[in-house]
Amino acid sequence: MELEKISTESVVTEVLNRITDSILRGDIKPGERIPAEMELMEKLGVGRNSIREAIKMLVAMGVLEVRRGSGTYVATQMNSSIINPLVFSLIIEPKAGDELYEFRKLFDTMVMLLAIDRVGKEDVAQLRGLLREAMERFEKGERDVEFFAAQDIRFHKELLEMTRNHLFMRVGSFIMALFPQYIRKSLSQPNGIPRSIKNHMEIVDLIENQDKGRVYEVIENSLAEWKQNWENS
Repeated sequence: MELEKISTESVVTEVLNRITDSILRGDIKPGERIPAEMELMEKLGVGRNSIREAIKMLVAMGVLEVRRGSGTYVATQMNSSIINPLVFSLIIEPKAGDELYEFRKLFDTMVMLLAIDRVGKEDVAQLRGLLREAMERFEKGERDVEFFAAQDIRFHKELLEMTRNHLFMRVGSFIMALFPQYIRKSLSQPNGIPRSIKNHMEIVDLIENQDKGRVYEVIENSLAEWKQNWENS
């Protein structure tokens, strides 16, 4: 691990940057132990407190993880602490709704494009089974918004898994954590439940037919009600 001595005023920030740069270069790989405090102090020419503060910040960010009695290691998977500040800021900043809508529209579009390339017949059958269950319950008189909201979220999580991309799955699951109250509100509207099922059926048809040309249009239509509920909340 090649590190140059630090001569800048922002010592903690510089230590943090040097460690993250080493990780990005591949000098220290996920799951590997970073050098001990004394070694970092010697190589970087900084004090113990600066090293500890930088490591504490990287642990809080989810980049590093401390293993008791063993040392500090580069994390092997994304920690929820990386995403939670973003989720929290969106919850407490209602004005971010438009930006979240734009982000979700683009994110859902990418999910759909990946799903079209990667899903198989079994995946399509699984989605159709989920929608068939929802429709059958509705036709039998079921109007429990909580049930249909859970089905809605499950549908989108199934889509995320069908991307076969773990980063999309992880980020998407945190994004979906923002939506339950708006999904419930949308489903509570007149014809909200059958409209939701119809939108989801259109998504499955598009995936089965591998119709990439209509992805953006279908996603925009499926999110229209949610966007309106967000703006009116």
